[in-house]
Amino acid sequence: MSFRKIICTRVAIAAVLSVALMPAASAQAPAQGQGRAGGQAGGGGGGRGRGAAAPLYTPAPGAKDLKAVLFNWAWYMGMLRSSEERDLIMTLEYEGKGAIQADGQPCNVTKYRTSISYQMSGERIQYTGTRPNGQSCSNVEVLSGAYAWNEDIPGAELVPGKGKATPMPATVEERMIRLWAGPQGAFKGAMAGISDPPEMAPRPQRVPADVSMAGKTSVAWEGNKPVVTFPIPGVPNAIAAATLDAKFMPERVVVKNGANTYEFTYSNYKDWNNPLNPAEAFYAGRMIEKKNGAVVRDITTTLTEVGQMYVVMPVPASVKAAIKPTNQPPNWTLNVDARPAPATQTAAAVTPRLPDGHPDMTGNWGGPPLAITGGGNRRCSPTQTPDGGINPGTGCKIPMDNFWVDYEYISPSRFGLTGSEAVLKPSHPIYKPELWDKIQELDQWTNKYDPIMTCQPMGMPREGTPSRIIQSATDIVFFYTTSDYGGGNIEFRDIPTDGRARPNTVEAYYMGLSIGKWEGDTLVIDSTNFVDTTWFGRGGLLHSADMHIIEKLTRKGDQILYQETVEDPDDLVEPWVMPDKILQLRTGAPQIIHERANCEVYETGDFSTQLRH
Repeated sequence: MSFRKIICTRVAIAAVLSVALMPAASAQAPAQGQGRAGGQAGGGGGGRGRGAAAPLYTPAPGAKDLKAVLFNWAWYMGMLRSSEERDLIMTLEYEGKGAIQADGQPCNVTKYRTSISYQMSGERIQYTGTRPNGQSCSNVEVLSGAYAWNEDIPGAELVPGKGKATPMPATVEERMIRLWAGPQGAFKGAMAGISDPPEMAPRPQRVPADVSMAGKTSVAWEGNKPVVTFPIPGVPNAIAAATLDAKFMPERVVVKNGANTYEFTYSNYKDWNNPLNPAEAFYAGRMIEKKNGAVVRDITTTLTEVGQMYVVMPVPASVKAAIKPTNQPPNWTLNVDARPAPATQTAAAVTPRLPDGHPDMTGNWGGPPLAITGGGNRRCSPTQTPDGGINPGTGCKIPMDNFWVDYEYISPSRFGLTGSEAVLKPSHPIYKPELWDKIQELDQWTNKYDPIMTCQPMGMPREGTPSRIIQSATDIVFFYTTSDYGGGNIEFRDIPTDGRARPNTVEAYYMGLSIGKWEGDTLVIDSTNFVDTTWFGRGGLLHSADMHIIEKLTRKGDQILYQETVEDPDDLVEPWVMPDKILQLRTGAPQIIHERANCEVYETGDFSTQLRH
């Protein structure tokens, strides 16, 4: 669209139904574009710790069984997050410098950046440097699941006419080995060897006690050092042996794959995260990689970011066409605790209908449960000492000291999880490559730029699913409570279903301008005219004013199948088809939606850290 939209707000909902509706007020919208480029700071973050307390496992001093070793490994590395102590580090942004062998020739690298998504079994390495003869050497090496390719620019070919992707099928196994033998990847690989399919967010305290082997992962002791042996995920014949140091951090990982032997040595562990966002997650300061005895990479760390940054590596169509996958990456699952089993629909369940024959969606509806249970009040770990971290003067003394740093790891939108089944898969919107770094920057300054921090409504699709629905023959009203792990406010949408045409208007809305129609027993809601100042969720997930959302609701008995697709050709490479959600009818007295809470903006200039909600 070439015109500029007018932001429109409403003061209260009209009582078009024969029900008493509580008044709800919408917040004043900011100037168009502020949520994309960076809005003003705000007060008040949302959310509380969640999940029932469970007995915490602590390895006995000197314990040598596999469970104790794996738990200590992740615990000392700072990989266990939330009060449930899960491995929730799903991405890594890393910067360094050093020397590598590029195309068989030495290259003095001045910029070495790797972006890892453990969820996607992917890594993008970008390096720039010079050879001894003064010639430049640079490349972009990508692994995504069973595919490997090189790019002349990051995200090559995702946008037609931009960049060139070169398939590299012969490098798939070597790149998989590098990923799963890394300082963090090795632990994940060891845990993946225990269960089939492997868990995406494992809890090492669930490993059987008093055994040296579980599944295909085992531990043996060489002197006073544990050596954990495990298969490299996705490489059928590759076996890794990780030797841990006195603090249970990997100092050496040796991988044998056929005739090739890869050796990775790691040293100088510390929190390399940006000082504005101390993660208290340890990473190696120097990494040396050898292949068959020859050094191929020697990299010194300069900076890391482990706070669930936006990292994707979509496979270009030309690469998919050129490579027939022979290596399968881990089929990660997420087994979520502390939730009831999904309700089963019975043949006796009756779908209520209005006099016009359409299914009646009226009722209180339980939305999808949180993807990650547990809260931010994690107990202090052994490495949280007074000399650094979020409390450099005192260290960590009580679990609430960890609340602020752990929140960025447990928010569902950063985790990429929006589904409702017991086993979930990540689903990230795929942005155009030119926006990748901008999204990361917005996320790093979430407490400054996130629109909800200046009391703005969450908007769609961040509001999630409605908690209460009231339906008439001519319209349907959705009521929303908090969403995105405790953020937002009380909001509503009043959607006409009487067949009216979409108004010809340039007004823009937080929740969009929605028109509903029936396709059989499915209600299809088509929404346009959005402000561009809201986000899809935590993590800097912006969108344009031309976003278009299609929702489909199908009621069968006491359940609603909720499907949602987001189209935004200005910002996204492809439509974002979100995972299906099952809404369950809540029985009992009607849920009364209270009025919109008061929200105030203050201390807009006081931002001294990048710790984010």
